[in-house]
Amino acid sequence: MGGAVSKRRHSLLWLGLVGVVGLLAKGGAAPSEPGLPAGAPGAAAPRRALTAEEAVRAGKHLRLTLDQGPVHVWIPSGYHPDGAATVVYVHGYYDSVDEAWTNHRLPEQFALAGLNALFIAPEAPEGIGVPVHFPDLLGLVQEVEARAGVWRGTGPLVAVGHSGAYRTLERWLAEPLLEIAILVDSLYGDQDVFAEWLAQSPQHRVVAVGDDTVRWTEELATMVEGTVIADRFPLAPEDWTQEQRAARHLSVRSQFGHMAQVTEGVALPLLLRLVPVPRLPETAWQTPLGAWPVPWATGPLPDVP
Repeated sequence: MGGAVSKRRHSLLWLGLVGVVGLLAKGGAAPSEPGLPAGAPGAAAPRRALTAEEAVRAGKHLRLTLDQGPVHVWIPSGYHPDGAATVVYVHGYYDSVDEAWTNHRLPEQFALAGLNALFIAPEAPEGIGVPVHFPDLLGLVQEVEARAGVWRGTGPLVAVGHSGAYRTLERWLAEPLLEIAILVDSLYGDQDVFAEWLAQSPQHRVVAVGDDTVRWTEELATMVEGTVIADRFPLAPEDWTQEQRAARHLSVRSQFGHMAQVTEGVALPLLLRLVPVPRLPETAWQTPLGAWPVPWATGPLPDVP
């Protein structure tokens, strides 16, 4: 019974996130004291948006050494398990988790998403033929809880994988607690596996991003009834439509290249904003990161072909 109530709550949060993001996106300011207009004596000062680096430092980072390999954990400032998501991010081929954590600036990108979420990044295969390091998703999360002294949230369990991470994510589909799978240019065939997983429960959701993998993401879109298409990433997180946020299968045609989706600080935070949990008050959502400015930052957008 408790699980059913939790599932219904997640669905409501999913649909209600538009309102939450829209409210917070009006400037990121802390509300004034009740009854006092902004700027009046005694009113709260506007909150300055944190930089990504400040938000990362305000949180807590741990690197755990488990039997199967290293695991990075980032806990944002203000994290509380009530309603929080657990986001497990899996890197692709030709990078180790340590390299992805640093070179792709993963904690900064997690901070840009601003979610009330526990973020976990485990080691994953760096190439074809390398076995999956962590085939047991729940076992991984539970070991992180025990080693890091943190409770996972009561919100959705989310698996996010880039490129060759599809091998790990396919193993994780057997976990009953998994609710959302975000395939960041990582659907290299096996469309029927994800279509079948979607059909198993109304709580299951798939977001599939296509660039190198567009052949297979487009095919999956034709296999799943009610697929919602996003012809490109939006310019701002609040520009995800309500239909896109609520879709059980959202297929995104990416204007960003295969690696840029996870290295440039735009696509990955936008995808994470689709997770149906509220944002924390101290976030870095207006901060530019990497070669591409975050598109919802203040100022004109560059001319991009």
